[in-house]
This record gives sequence, C-alpha cells and structure tokens, in this order.
Amino acid sequence: MNINYLDKFKGAILGLTAGDILGHPFRGKLRTEIAAEFNFFEKNKDIAAFEKFIFSNKKKFNTYTNNTQLALHLTKALIKAKGFDIREVIREFLYWLDDPPIGQCYSSLSTLKKIKKGIAWNNAASPSAGCGTLARSIPIGLYYCTSSPQLEIVAKESSLITHAHSAPSIGAVVIAKAIAYVLLKSPNSSFSVDEFFNTIASSISNLSDVDKTIKEEYIDNFYKIMLNLTISEEAGLIKFSQIGVKSPYFIEDYLGKAFVHPYALSTVICSLFLFLKNVQKHASFKEYLFSFITTGAGSTFGALGGAITGAYFGYLGIPKNFLRFIKDKKTILAIVENLYQTFETHFLKKNCKY
Repeated sequence: MNINYLDKFKGAILGLTAGDILGHPFRGKLRTEIAAEFNFFEKNKDIAAFEKFIFSNKKKFNTYTNNTQLALHLTKALIKAKGFDIREVIREFLYWLDDPPIGQCYSSLSTLKKIKKGIAWNNAASPSAGCGTLARSIPIGLYYCTSSPQLEIVAKESSLITHAHSAPSIGAVVIAKAIAYVLLKSPNSSFSVDEFFNTIASSISNLSDVDKTIKEEYIDNFYKIMLNLTISEEAGLIKFSQIGVKSPYFIEDYLGKAFVHPYALSTVICSLFLFLKNVQKHASFKEYLFSFITTGAGSTFGALGGAITGAYFGYLGIPKNFLRFIKDKKTILAIVENLYQTFETHFLKKNCKY
C-alpha cells in the first residue's frame, strides 16, 4: 500500500481537533442523559440528525480544549527540535499557560505552574493516573511512525512530564502506537485485530521503569477486547468502563451503565474497543465519531477517537462539513504540514524501517 503520509498526518490532527470540539459539551453525561437531553440521539443512531444538530447549535461546539492545545504545542516542539527534546517540549507546554488553557486539566496545569516557579519537572509531576496525557501522544505516533523504539521512549517521557503514574505513561505509548499502526491502513484495506494488538503489546512489553502489574493489565485487556468484539458497543462500555479503577475512585453509582471512567487504562481500552467495533462494521467516519462523542466521556475521549479514525481515513476521507466548525483550521494545517516536512527529512529520506 502506498502511504500518503501528509494526508494521514492531517487526518489524525484534524480528527483529534474535531473529536475534541464535539465531545466537550457532552462531558460527564451518561448515554441515557444524552438521549434525553439532545434530540439527535436515537436508538437507530440517526447520523443525519446528529449532523443537523451540530450545525444548528454551533455555539455548543465553538472551541477545542487543552487536548488539542497541548498536542499542537508538542507538535511545535517536535518541529523546532527536529525530534523530541524534553526541554523544548516543556518550553512549549509553558507557553500553553498563556494560551490560556481550555477545559478541565488540573494535573497538567498544576504541574506546569510548579515548573514555571522553578521546580524540576521530575519533582513537579502529578501522581495522577488520569487520561490527560493521552491526546498529546498523537503527534508522537505520527512523527515516530517509522521508528518504533523511539516512539516507545518518547511517548512515555512526554506523559511523565506532567503525570508520574504508570497508567498514563503506558497509555500514551498505546495510543501513539495505535496511531502509527492505523496510519498504514485504510478502510479499503484488510485489518487484522490480532496483528494490531500484538504490535501494540510488543511495544509496551519493551517499556522499562513502569509498573509491571499495570503493564500486564493493559495486555490482558487487549485480549479481553478481542474476545468481546461480538457484543454491542453499549455492553462493551459497561464491561470496560472502570477497568483497573480502584477505591476510592471507583464509581459505584455507575455500575452497569455505559460510560468511560477518566482513568487512563479504562479510557484507552474503551477507545480501542469502540474503534475496532466500527472497523468490523465498515462504518463511515461520521459513525466512528458519533460512537466516541456520545459516550459522555468528553473531549479527551472524542479527541482520541477522532485522531485514530482520522489517521485511518486520512484527511481526504473526512467529510469537509465536519471540519467547517474548527477554528484556526488553516493554522493547524500549516503546523501539521511543517511536522510532515520535518518527518520526511529525518525519516522518509533516510529510509528508516518500521
């Protein structure tokens, strides 16, 4: 398969941004609440009604959040340093404090404020096990898509800057590797679920200095996804919604309900489950996005789903009306093009092997 890397890069980042924007208004709502409150949500998944709702309620979908902001800052750092330089990444993250930050991002915000005051980053990082670092691993999955060993190291380090816990560190590697894998595929090509998970499992097996138990939890749940791809999306979300979540963070009131806990492990597992369910049914881009943003998991989950789907379909495979509401679209595309040019110089022209 001849890969149009620029198209795939654009698809991933614009998909991230679209999912971030569309998921944000539904944050914290159960599917039943979304169905009751928003007239587009029907049992038959009326995509046309969903699309109409978006464009008749533009004020609800007027901005992306910190997921897109930090992903773009990390992208700029990769361009400036011609690869991952932790000092450049931190410098870009500190610029984010002046953007200003959008959305709920307490762990990243508190850590970076400490760094700005002069505390070393490895002493400032939050112990949070949340999903706040996952979306910013997406440009890493793009830039290092032909260099798996570097991808593994860099994705982990990018997460550790603000989150010291192993769950988001491993999750960042999983998302980056998933991006690198689907970038080589398309809805018109064959897709091996076994190969997909074996490739990702191999990458996280290589990680050192992470909690072994959490690493094994990720891999165990990959196999659980494979065994449960015949169940419905709702049943899968109920099954995987609080995977790995311990007291006092486990939410008893949400037992048996379809939602996604913001713990990094459960967020990653639910995102991969939904993506693969849509792969199985040969869904349209709109159907993929609908699945992700109507979970009530909010902007991060929407961003992950949009990015993986965008990398899969490519920019040319995304309906253009789904990109109309993205503010700063031209600026974002220019940043992505610069990332691609840097990638092309340092990887494609050197004929690195995947």
